[in-house]
Amino acid sequence: MKHVVQPGDTLWRLAARYFGDPEKWRVIQQDNPTVAPRQLIIGDELVIRDAALASRGDTVVPAHTAPSSAAEQRPSLVPGRAFLFVLADEIDPLSRKLVRRVIVNPRVAERWAAQLGRPVPYVPHPESFGFAPTDMNSLVTPGRHAQGLKPSSFTSASDHLLGASRFSGSPFWIDVGKARAAGATIHETQEILGDLDKIIARTRNVDKVGRLNRVRQLVAADAEVLIRGPIPAAAVKGTSAMLLTRALQGAQIVGFVMTAVDIGTAANTSLRTSSVKPLAAEGIRQAGGWAAAWAGVKLGAAAGAAVGIETGPGAVVTGAVGGIAGGVAGYCGFDWVADFIYEN
Repeated sequence: MKHVVQPGDTLWRLAARYFGDPEKWRVIQQDNPTVAPRQLIIGDELVIRDAALASRGDTVVPAHTAPSSAAEQRPSLVPGRAFLFVLADEIDPLSRKLVRRVIVNPRVAERWAAQLGRPVPYVPHPESFGFAPTDMNSLVTPGRHAQGLKPSSFTSASDHLLGASRFSGSPFWIDVGKARAAGATIHETQEILGDLDKIIARTRNVDKVGRLNRVRQLVAADAEVLIRGPIPAAAVKGTSAMLLTRALQGAQIVGFVMTAVDIGTAANTSLRTSSVKPLAAEGIRQAGGWAAAWAGVKLGAAAGAAVGIETGPGAVVTGAVGGIAGGVAGYCGFDWVADFIYEN
């Protein structure tokens, strides 16, 4: 078939469109040897062979290394409203995070493209747009996605603390709980490996089996996890936001320790005076302070969102400020009430 070059066309995008795999751009180049791959001329006709003849299975690209396509930058189906996801979860040290490494700087993408000899798209502002799969309706299985087949309904990430170490790019942490709340599903490493095992069992070509086994090793080493469906911006944090979050988690732990010490001191006073009043009064102070702190976190996040600070480091800061203000106000207010029971 013929394709007339349109504004914005690249061999990479055309390969993704016609073959479902942007890595097949070389197939189009081979069929059009007189065309400069990086200087397509609008109005030129390109020969596009049948997708079946493009030998889709010949090229294996681990999905975790494949550069994201422009489709991954469509705004999430769930708008980035951080306050809808209860920002108090941001400082939960037990919340699970997955890490996805992507290129966000266009200059870095250009340098990689020069080294690799092919276009390398970059992914701008994941904290503002989140991540979206290339095709939510794709029937590509987890194992096929791991081979690099696209379009796909999955987004690759890693269960390692800082992401897969052999990959470059900026790390972004994805909150699993928030991704699930937005409708995404998580497909663990073992599920990917199991699907690859099924594909290997059906494959008779020795060379392809060897490549599949290599992909299997990479999936296991990277602790690759797939997320099916859009990932909202509210579930994504870059390095700055994560550093702030970790600092808040540290402050939160210190607060818990101080609360435990205060409760312990009040319990000893109750034992010494044979009265429950000291412990009851301290319980009121602490419960009021923490409840007001959580409410302050939510109000701070809502206030930030009202002025356009919905995601990223700004959302963490507004939530933290609200939490500190609410906690102080709550503790002082309930301290006044508790003093009527037992003055500290």
